[in-house]
Amino acid sequence: MSEILYLLSNETEPDVRLSDAILFAALKEHLGDRLEPASAMRYRPGPEPLWGRDPYRSLAARNRMITEAYEDPAVLEALEARILPRHAVQAEMDRIAGTGFGASLRNMRDPEQYVRHCARGDRFSQHETAIRSDKYDHPVLVCPNRSLEYVRRFLIVAGVVAAETPYRFCAETPTDLLRSGADLLQAEDFMSPLTEEDPVWRDLQRQAAEELLARFPLRSGAIDVGLRITADGEVSPHVQEVIAAPPGAFDTFYADVRAYAAAVAERILVLEPGLEGPEGPEP
Repeated sequence: MSEILYLLSNETEPDVRLSDAILFAALKEHLGDRLEPASAMRYRPGPEPLWGRDPYRSLAARNRMITEAYEDPAVLEALEARILPRHAVQAEMDRIAGTGFGASLRNMRDPEQYVRHCARGDRFSQHETAIRSDKYDHPVLVCPNRSLEYVRRFLIVAGVVAAETPYRFCAETPTDLLRSGADLLQAEDFMSPLTEEDPVWRDLQRQAAEELLARFPLRSGAIDVGLRITADGEVSPHVQEVIAAPPGAFDTFYADVRAYAAAVAERILVLEPGLEGPEGPEP
């Protein structure tokens, strides 16, 4: 195989469309003819590596990547999570409530899409429809909902942080994605304005991501790390989400996509071991 297909986004949100276009352009600069755009509407599964978004959630291999990541012991430990049958979820929610937190729930049929962050004292019955547990009898990942703030997304290539960004959507002002230096700013939540960085906080978050990578060398994807800030000002980083997915399959927000694309090109055979050039495997 010498070609990588890239599913171009058909999202309607302008920030998502612009982000995807910028990332594709950066990857194309580094990979050249190896990267070929493909329409999500017309794509038919083939032997080629496939990057980009899966807008219809139709790629079973993608979901297996995500699910297997959440099943990894290191990821479960970082999240302080357990994967339980449906009948045991309420007892675990009650146990977590006893420690002072609500629970976060992920249906392991699709743990990235079927997720719910609950308040302390909530009942599983209030949320099982939202995560489709009323339709699918899959186990549920349950972990504390720490109501994290200032979440940062770390983009991972071959087990190494290649770029980072505040976790923030900007559909109302999509050209904010072109703002120089925005990747080093921060936002209190996914809709808050960007503000000046706190380098100490950023270092704490990156350290948490790298500690997880030391035990779980994610080949491709992202790790989201937020901050729990107590009333007395104590700040602690916590992993919120782990996405195992190929380049282009997840939001990159304000990340330096040139640096990310360069890391992808440099480690291309780690990401796609079966990739070959015209004269055989790349050196």
